[in-house]
This record gives sequence, C-alpha cells and structure tokens, in this order.
Amino acid sequence: MFLIAALFLLVGCTTKKKESIEGVWQMVSAKWIDDSGFLSKDTAVFLFPGDVQGGQIKAWLDGYVVMAGTSKVLDYDESPSYVAATYTLDGDRYVETIIYHDWTASPGTVVNMILEINNDTLIQKFPVDENWNLNEKGYMWEKYVRMK
Repeated sequence: MFLIAALFLLVGCTTKKKESIEGVWQMVSAKWIDDSGFLSKDTAVFLFPGDVQGGQIKAWLDGYVVMAGTSKVLDYDESPSYVAATYTLDGDRYVETIIYHDWTASPGTVVNMILEINNDTLIQKFPVDENWNLNEKGYMWEKYVRMK
C-alpha cells in the first residue's frame, strides 16, 4: 500500500513539474503578423524559420524571465535581442513587466500575453487587450520547447 501511494505521489509531482514554466525554453517556430507599417505598407506575415532567421531562448525562474537571441528579417541586418522582466502567470494569462529591453519597450512597460503550456511545449501569443483578446490584425505567436 505504501509503495502504491509513493508511486502516485512521484507521478503527481513529476507531472506538475513538467507543466511548470520554470526552466529554459528554445523557440522552434513563430509567426508575426505586422499591420503597423513598420516593415511593409500592407499587412505582412513573417514566419520563423523561413522569413525570419536567427533564434532565441527564454528562461523563467522565481518570478523573473530573461530572453536572448538574434534575428534577421528581410534585408535588415541581423540584430541581437534581449529582454529582462518580472512575470506573473494566472492560468493562461501571462504578464511581463519590462526591466530591460533592447528595442522599444521602456522599463516598467507591461506586456499582456496568452500563454499555454502542454508538457514540454510552450506557446505565447501577444499583444492582448485589457479583456485578454488577441489583436488578430497584428500579433506574435511563438512556440518554444523545453531544453533538456
């Protein structure tokens, strides 16, 4: 009886750990729908890998997240990217508060995302509005796998 209870406890703890966001994750695919006019006069769709070259990893630990990578889009030069932020996760509602960012986000900027974890796969979609609805005309969809 003790052995069966210990086995259920072990399996339960192992499953919970797999669903945890904490750890290091590598981006394996992404889709960027840009309606801002930044890269194209019309709405443009960019895919990684494919239209976008490079890569990135994100690491989560104790309420902090860091991201580092490089990217090359169209004819633009390859550029490094990084983010450091605090985060909260409530169900699928994920919020990053920027500490450092390589591009436009200033310290203190809040970024709301929808985040799904399924075993060793993590998908994040952003930006979302105050009602947690994704802007279908311009958003990022990123898929990560947990690094072993």
